[in-house]
Order: sequence, then structure tokens, then C-alpha cells
Amino acid sequence: MDTEGAFFQTVPSAQLLRSAAGLLVVVAIGLAGCASAVESGHNTALDSVDLTAMTDRMAASIAGSPEVQAAIQSEGKLRIVVEPVVNEMEAEVLPRGQAEAFTARVRFLLSQHAPDRFTWIMNRDAYYRLRQQELDVPLGPAPDAMNPRYALVARFRSLADESSQVRSDAYLCVYELSDLQTRTILWTDKYEVKKTAVKAFLD
Repeated sequence: MDTEGAFFQTVPSAQLLRSAAGLLVVVAIGLAGCASAVESGHNTALDSVDLTAMTDRMAASIAGSPEVQAAIQSEGKLRIVVEPVVNEMEAEVLPRGQAEAFTARVRFLLSQHAPDRFTWIMNRDAYYRLRQQELDVPLGPAPDAMNPRYALVARFRSLADESSQVRSDAYLCVYELSDLQTRTILWTDKYEVKKTAVKAFLD
């Protein structure tokens, strides 16, 4: 697989994956995403296929990371706050719902397959949005009272290339699990995809 336009293989080895109990299905789906590193079609935007492939891959990578496993053994369940995607793409709007989906689905997968390893803390903006809705359900303590130790953040970047006949967009989506106390990165991985569309379909 070419390095240009194709994401690098960073899913852990089979031995490490076996130690990430309950995530074999996620890993299998994540590996299947490799086939879509270069795509041709009518649209060059990120879509639901990218959402599934990307988040499956990130969940498997986090669960299989030796550094994450060592932190869990040392600290117990990791307390993580999840932030929406930081949009650094060229001239592309990423609505709030979409920005949240690309990290929320990673949280969902790990909550389903590794519930004994992570404690998920609602981020401040989501908490206050819910509080403003005056719901008849308790929201629990404020985010500042929960003291998350880690933050899951993703940054999306893009580079567009357009000619009279073809438009192509290359995306680099970098995920990081950062330690809020030490300001260090515990885990990071990336998803890269290049999409090409014939200009006639875009007009």
C-alpha cells in the first residue's frame, strides 16, 4: 500500500489484540477500512463509511495500545473526557453533530467492548447544553467536579486539488489521548483517505 493517500498500519499485532478482550470484532472491522484508503466517486467529502472505518480503527487501536494498557494497570479505569473534532480542514464546514459523532462513536465502541477499562465524563459544553434544556432527569455533578485525567481529541485536516476535470481531497484525521496532568500524549493514531470525483458530477 502506498504511503501517499493511504493511512499507515498502526493496529497492534495479533498478540496485543488478543489481550484486548472483547474487541476482536471491532479490530476486524477496523482492518477492513484499509481497502478504502483511496476512493473514487461523486463526492469528495468524508461520509458514513469513513466514520465507521475510522472510529472502528481508533477504538481497536486504543484498546490494544501497550501504553494505555499499562496506564490501566497502574491507575485502574481511565477517566476520559471526549471532545468534538477540531476542524482544521480547508474550506469545509463540519457541523457540531458531525464533529461530535467522530469521537462519540469511539467512546460508544469502547463502552460496549471494554466497560471495565474506561470511565467516560461528559464534556463541559454538552453538560451545559443539557442543563439549559431543563430536563426532568438528574445530570449528575458538574464536569469540573469529575476531574478527568485524560482527553480524547481528534483534529481533521484536508488538502484539495482541483483541475478542469477532476477534484481530489486528501484527509488526515489524527486522534490523541492526552494526559491532562502531564500534558503528554498517552496514545495517538491516524486515518488517511484520498477521495477523487469527476468534475462533471460536481457541477
